[in-house]
Amino acid sequence: MIRKGIFLVQEAFRTIRRHKGVTSISVIIMSLSLLMLAVFLLATDNLLRLVDNAQRDTKMYVYLEDTVGQSGIETLHREILSMDEVEGTIFVSKVSALEDFRLQLEDDADLLDALEANPLPNAFWVTPRDERKNSKDLAYLAGNIMQLEGVEEVRYGKEFLDKFSSIVTAVYYVDLFVGLIVILSAIFIISNAVRLTVIGRRKSIEILRLVGATNRFITMPFIIEGAFQGGLAALVSLILLMGVTILVRQFVPDLGFFSAEKTFLFTLACVMIGSIGSFAALRRFLRVGR
Repeated sequence: MIRKGIFLVQEAFRTIRRHKGVTSISVIIMSLSLLMLAVFLLATDNLLRLVDNAQRDTKMYVYLEDTVGQSGIETLHREILSMDEVEGTIFVSKVSALEDFRLQLEDDADLLDALEANPLPNAFWVTPRDERKNSKDLAYLAGNIMQLEGVEEVRYGKEFLDKFSSIVTAVYYVDLFVGLIVILSAIFIISNAVRLTVIGRRKSIEILRLVGATNRFITMPFIIEGAFQGGLAALVSLILLMGVTILVRQFVPDLGFFSAEKTFLFTLACVMIGSIGSFAALRRFLRVGR
């Protein structure tokens, strides 16, 4: 079994060497197609990382009515903290809020001296649990807090999160559309390259059939060839993408690259695409499975 496997791999690479020109052209065209897909996937990956960081830093600001006294503040603190979505709360008095505002104004802090009264309300800074920092759960939490007696307003950047959610959804659709086009084009490219190889080796294939070779034995070298082309094209596209990423980092320093796991999955997907392209050609010209 091992010898048979080694023979099939050797046969696949002999075929690649005999048709270096066709293989090279296929790999180059497929690499450029995959590069386009990889660019969109990397953009999506960075966007999701940005959204995740923004959500991780999300805090909910609960502003209280001026009529709420100390006992009411303590009651609200207990009620908010008891909610399943809440990890912690910090009370910020109106006096502390005014002092923080004064520090932020720096040289213009004197403007606050003209105020006859403190216009800022008492408030809670509410930290939601990490797994609940999404638009749906935050809206649910904000609605529950708003129902509490003594709460005047709840803010958590709803417009910002909703806008980002819409952008992410749109990007997913673009990725799906581009990915479908690239996958179909890659299958078409490899399918045609393998088809040319099959046509050139028809006599050899007929001889193998006459001596009793199975369809699997005949087709495996071609499938290995397609998988090799897909993997090589993935490697080339990732190298090109890394070059593009390094250039863009001069303008966007925080731009990240694929993790090792995602790089492996992308390469594995390209290997599978290459195998499918080869199988598509073989189904048509060798009538595999019929």
